[in-house]
Amino acid sequence: MSESQRRRCAGQVLMIVLLAIVLLAGIIFYVINVGDQVNRRVAMQNAADAAAISGASWMARSMNVIAMNNVACTRVLALIPILDSFPLSTKMAYEEVDAWTGRLDDQLKKGVPDSWIREGLQSLRDRMARQRDVLAPMHAYFNPGGQIGVPITPLTTWSIRGTGGSPPHGKLWQAAEAMDEFSQATLFSAPVLTQANAVRYGNLNEAEVAFIAPVLPELPAERTGYGDFENPVKRGRIPDHMYPQRLGPYDRLYKWRDYKYRDVRERDRLVPGTPGRGKIRGGSGNVNVAGRRRGRSARGTTANPNPHWTYRTVGRILMGYTVYGPYTWMLRRIHGYAMGWWQDRGYYPGELSDTYFHEYQRKVADIKLGYMWGSQSPRYIHHPQWRTDYPQCRAMAAAGARVNRTMFYLVEIRSKYPKDAPGWMTPGTYVTNGDLPIAMWVKGWKDPASWGIKQLNEWIWEDQYEYETTWDAQISIPHERDPVTGEEKWHKVYMVATYVFGGIDVGGEVEVTNPANFDNRNDLPSPVVMTHADGDYDMSQPHHDLGVRRKVFTYLGIASKADDAMVWPGRFGSGNPFRGVMAVGQAEIFNTTSWDTWTQDWKAQMVPVTDWRTWTDVLTQGETDAADTAGFVDPEVVTRIREYFSRLDEQLVEAMLHH
Repeated sequence: MSESQRRRCAGQVLMIVLLAIVLLAGIIFYVINVGDQVNRRVAMQNAADAAAISGASWMARSMNVIAMNNVACTRVLALIPILDSFPLSTKMAYEEVDAWTGRLDDQLKKGVPDSWIREGLQSLRDRMARQRDVLAPMHAYFNPGGQIGVPITPLTTWSIRGTGGSPPHGKLWQAAEAMDEFSQATLFSAPVLTQANAVRYGNLNEAEVAFIAPVLPELPAERTGYGDFENPVKRGRIPDHMYPQRLGPYDRLYKWRDYKYRDVRERDRLVPGTPGRGKIRGGSGNVNVAGRRRGRSARGTTANPNPHWTYRTVGRILMGYTVYGPYTWMLRRIHGYAMGWWQDRGYYPGELSDTYFHEYQRKVADIKLGYMWGSQSPRYIHHPQWRTDYPQCRAMAAAGARVNRTMFYLVEIRSKYPKDAPGWMTPGTYVTNGDLPIAMWVKGWKDPASWGIKQLNEWIWEDQYEYETTWDAQISIPHERDPVTGEEKWHKVYMVATYVFGGIDVGGEVEVTNPANFDNRNDLPSPVVMTHADGDYDMSQPHHDLGVRRKVFTYLGIASKADDAMVWPGRFGSGNPFRGVMAVGQAEIFNTTSWDTWTQDWKAQMVPVTDWRTWTDVLTQGETDAADTAGFVDPEVVTRIREYFSRLDEQLVEAMLHH
């Protein structure tokens, strides 16, 4: 190649290199901008999802707050009559058991004729004294006469005379009212604060514009009236029975249920000679005292027409159940403490089982509960006053004093041999109830002197009688048959029943104070309950994305950011009419336990975006609602996004959403 040709070719590679560099730079810039756009798109999707789930979560928390307050109010209202009943019930029960213990002390000091009677009365005295010692500090605490104890009235009474300020004065009423106010504040603030939470989390995820639709989400509840607390407190049923799926927290969460079963039973033969007794006939004794009894009898009887057979349960069929509320739950805890309870491992005796404490407490609490939702007319209960000296009691009865109850103690022996026989009290031939004698209360005045039985001393009477049995392993009576006829032989059993006079109740009626002494029920705390103005989901098609469930409990998160290409923005700017990157995400709130404002189990979750055209219509309403969001959402932004939504082809959008 000549020199001139060589010169003409010089610089051609440089041009190619320069063109390649320009092309490479363009590719690099394109890749950078595409990557930046993808990152922006991902960031906006994160922002839209954050806005949707944070807004839904705030609404779910708001409904849980209301549910929490509703349930807490029912517990506080249930506690009012129960706590307010303690002063009177402990006073009555303590005065009773103190009088009973004193009478047993006197009786033991004056002497008891037989050792087995003395041991029985000593056991009974110890039982009564132990329960008196349990009630004594309770009585001192709830009925303070000095420095010990706390008056209950400032806690439980709506209006207290002489207290400044308007009611409620009682701390429990004030607590219920405070929770009511908290629920109202939550109800009224939930729409704006739900939107504010969505905007905040959308902005924290780099969105310039972020909000949810509906722009003012609805919390579908309303404050009703004090009367709607009655059923939850008493029966555990929430005031929302239009739809059966709303069963409330007491049923679904706490499982406070009384199951109804039908037992499947089969016969099981008793084997003579094993612990137990055969047939019994005759021998009712000379005294027939019918009344409340606490303790154990030494006799033992059976209502089984064929005592050689017993019946055992081999299965149970569940027939259904009923639900109870916090008032019953609290009473049952008290009953278990006082009277005992059964568990898998056996029976646990109560601390106050010989007293009337639980009955008094329940009766007084029921009256006070009646005041809360019923008539305010005064109601009364019998306040027992015991007289324990027998001559004095007999004189009072003869003078016409009103005797409400008469009390006796019963110590018994069931024996193979009659009293004073050579084998009397031989080990293995008798059973006594001395470890748990019977305390018995009968209506009206019962004078032991009229029974026609032997009087051992001024306060003790003895009744002796016989009955027959075919066998009794406890007192060494064997099972025998006549060798000729093959019939079972009957054997005599000898009973000695000792009655000890306990006293008479000559008390009268006292008024039960009213802790719910309000004048206007409109002033009382009230629940916030689910509304049914828009109905509920179709029971034939119970789907979360249909009807009112979608309208009220589903939210669309929207996030956008203006296009701003990193390199050559004019050349690489977006051509979409919105002039920015936008993303949407859908969330919903739900309650898998019970769809109500009583069950604190509301949750939020992300779901696929559905029904694009409906969201366009929702944004149309949002243009008006945006003005009421306290500046969190700009109405012009809602209008612009709504216009953008309306220009998109609905079928194309639905196809993209479900791709």
